[in-house]
Amino acid sequence: MKIYLLNVGELIRESDGSRFEVLLSKLDEARREKVLSAKTPQARAAELGAGLLLQRVVKDCQDQKKDYSAVRGECPNGVLCTVPDLVSQLKAPLSLTYRYGEKGKPYFQEIPLFFSLSHSGEYVLCGVSCREIGADIQKLQPTDVLKLAKRFYSEPECLALERCESVEARQRFFFELWSRKEAWGKLTGEGVAAVLGQDLVSRDAAPDIEWAVISPPEGYTVAVCVHSNTELQK
Repeated sequence: MKIYLLNVGELIRESDGSRFEVLLSKLDEARREKVLSAKTPQARAAELGAGLLLQRVVKDCQDQKKDYSAVRGECPNGVLCTVPDLVSQLKAPLSLTYRYGEKGKPYFQEIPLFFSLSHSGEYVLCGVSCREIGADIQKLQPTDVLKLAKRFYSEPECLALERCESVEARQRFFFELWSRKEAWGKLTGEGVAAVLGQDLVSRDAAPDIEWAVISPPEGYTVAVCVHSNTELQK
């Protein structure tokens, strides 16, 4: 698998104007429509960033002579992209088309890769793999994590949270678990509601799932997972 990260903070603060139009012109038609239908500067920046990362993902594979198996390589810290880099790397937009699963999960129509998108705060995350994949990023937010955990998490998860040595450690662990649940829900296509009560701290939790080990940006948590034994079948 490979993981791409993009800081879209400057796009949030610059959600229109000539530069925004230049970036918009680098997207495929479907992603441009998503940007233009977004209602807030943050949502527009996130959709724009997602479209740019998908262009970069496919371009990277084309540069490798369409060797899509290259995404099997390890990418522990992700490919950290910047807006200026993408402006220089992406020329005419690649014509990408998509299809959607029964529960709305997006797939490339003609490219033998799976992808998963997520955004939070000022970051957009894209995970890509030859197997079904789920990816999520969460910005740490002050919240009553024990109260929320008792409502949504399994008993072993709640006990693990209570054993954390500090408020900061408890908050980070809560969001690490939440990221994993979001990623798992995206992997299956069923959404986070279907996996909230699943235990992710016990030794035998989710034995058919492989989790990537990734260093997240400061103030964020990231989770990316794939099915252990499922090769590409689309």
